[in-house]
Amino acid sequence: MVASPRTSFKRTAAGLACAAFAAAALVSAASGQAPGRSDPVLDTARAECESAARGADPSPRALGACDLVLRDGGLSAADRARALTNRGVIALKRNDVTAARNDLEDAVRQDSGLPEAWLSLSAARIRAGAYDAAIAAALEARDRGAEPALASFNIAIALERAGRYDDAYDAYVEAARLDPDNRLLAAQPVRFVRHRG
Repeated sequence: MVASPRTSFKRTAAGLACAAFAAAALVSAASGQAPGRSDPVLDTARAECESAARGADPSPRALGACDLVLRDGGLSAADRARALTNRGVIALKRNDVTAARNDLEDAVRQDSGLPEAWLSLSAARIRAGAYDAAIAAALEARDRGAEPALASFNIAIALERAGRYDDAYDAYVEAARLDPDNRLLAAQPVRFVRHRG
């Protein structure tokens, strides 16, 4: 790998490619049904939507499962936000950044207190090249209770992609400090050649 004189850091494609996905959190949607009522079809769809958001390679069928959950008229705003977050994470994993961003923007409108939706929105905004908006979403996620290391990680990625390398380095260091056992986070500051002692 070659260090660029302008940026003074080494790029590792794997580190940055994984970064937005590592920060795309997901949530489990609670049942929107009345107590004592169960709909096996909706329960299966909900489980498939959640599982696909957690998985590495979600199928197109999972998006249909999320769609089915979202058509449930009994969903509360909070449950709708959770389902939208899961569908947004799936879309992001499938490289449909526009759909992911739309779902995640809608999720935070439905429930602005959902930290996972803000964190995932930050990842989608990074992928869309909206770096300042990604930083704002990551800060909102952190303020709402998201894992601080992941919020710092998204901030670092956005800063790096925006060409603000010194600030990015500081944010990567902070992310690694907040979660010292996370090898992905620990590896990021090392890529910055100029900052090595």
